[in-house]
Amino acid sequence: MANGGFSVKKTKWFWLYYVLGALMIVASFLLAPFWSEVDIFFSDWGANAVSFMVAFAIALYLIFYLAKKIKSSPNQTILILTIIEFILLMVIALGSVLSQFDILKIQGPGQIIALALWLRGVVEIVRAYFYRREISETYPIWQLVIAIAMVTLGTYLFAKPFISTEVLQWILCSIILVLGIVFIFIGAKAKPRR
Repeated sequence: MANGGFSVKKTKWFWLYYVLGALMIVASFLLAPFWSEVDIFFSDWGANAVSFMVAFAIALYLIFYLAKKIKSSPNQTILILTIIEFILLMVIALGSVLSQFDILKIQGPGQIIALALWLRGVVEIVRAYFYRREISETYPIWQLVIAIAMVTLGTYLFAKPFISTEVLQWILCSIILVLGIVFIFIGAKAKPRR
């Protein structure tokens, strides 16, 4: 930290920040939802990018959360249910990517998120049942309430999804645009003094 801001190392490669920032700003405009009504070759790139983003988010969830749950599963039944959840979400993530190639059709991101919530809630409710039956400690009531809420919310969102592809496209475009501006700013800071 320097003078209340952040310091960037000066480098002769500062122009790469400019290039990356400019590419990200252009990409944010190319992926915007307003192109979907225009007959142009990149009109569906934004929706496709959202599908890849959802698949990537599910992959992170599987690797960093569910894989740990599988390793630390205290019960055979819960282990089997968690493995089933893992496989189903992996198929959904794969389907989200493959839907871009018309191999496997998966519904929109709202229903994918709803299904992930529902599956996690069901597994946790079953876990609470076996936890109470086989482990002497009582299952925390607040975790059970959250699991029931996840099942309820997942069911509601599956029937009536509120997260549309267009909303996620706007979010993705905004993030890419902000990152592009940040990279240009970093490039300006990294430019060596003559």
